[in-house]
Amino acid sequence: MDESDLRMDQRVRKSTRETLREAFVTGLAVVVPVLVTVIVLAVAFQYVYNYLSWFAKGIVAADEEVILPFIGDIPASVLVIQLVTPVILLAVIMVVGIFTNTTKWGERAVDYFDYFISQIPAVGGVYDSFRQMSNVMLESDTQSFREVKLVEFPHEGAYTLGFVTTETPAALSDPAGHAEMLTLFLPLAPNPVMGGHLVHMPADRVMDVDMTVEEGIRAIVTSGVAVAGSDVTSGGVSEERLRDLAGVEYADQRFE
Repeated sequence: MDESDLRMDQRVRKSTRETLREAFVTGLAVVVPVLVTVIVLAVAFQYVYNYLSWFAKGIVAADEEVILPFIGDIPASVLVIQLVTPVILLAVIMVVGIFTNTTKWGERAVDYFDYFISQIPAVGGVYDSFRQMSNVMLESDTQSFREVKLVEFPHEGAYTLGFVTTETPAALSDPAGHAEMLTLFLPLAPNPVMGGHLVHMPADRVMDVDMTVEEGIRAIVTSGVAVAGSDVTSGGVSEERLRDLAGVEYADQRFE
């Protein structure tokens, strides 16, 4: 087996390992927060259930029963509690979510709570892990890269394509003295997976561009060749060939 075949075989084995690892991590990130959420809701449900039972017994006669289809006789107090408990839990969750999403104080309260829990020995590390996994699930709704922007970077007069990942949290925008900031990822060309720069910039210094996220990534992967929609460089090297060369270079660096 010559050197090129050996490198190709190494890349195939690495690709399989990476695929399995990513599948496991993704599955874990989805399953664990769901299980933790179910456990927390079950505990909260039981707590509210027990708390409401005292009131239900005073409102509904203890010996009064209700006949339900497929279930049979069930105490009226139990039925009332089982109907009211999920409504209360849902209302609490919605109020907390609305308060957090619509007010700066809500975000800060969550940040303070996260910080407080993270400082508890043993518990903090576990909580941070679950918190990060939950963020992965939330990001699936907002998308990691939402928009393509143009920013003046790394120096005056030079501009770089970037991707908006989120609005900068108040913990960073307040010390900077800006009311509105954006967090952007500026990937390195031609291999975004090799790294990039995470920058927080005032919104008025971020410029809109008429490009989709896919077009922005394509422009970076092809080192600017495909910005105007061209698939071939002036020297005759195709976009696909350039991408392949970039992948080989990245693999060679990883296996050296």
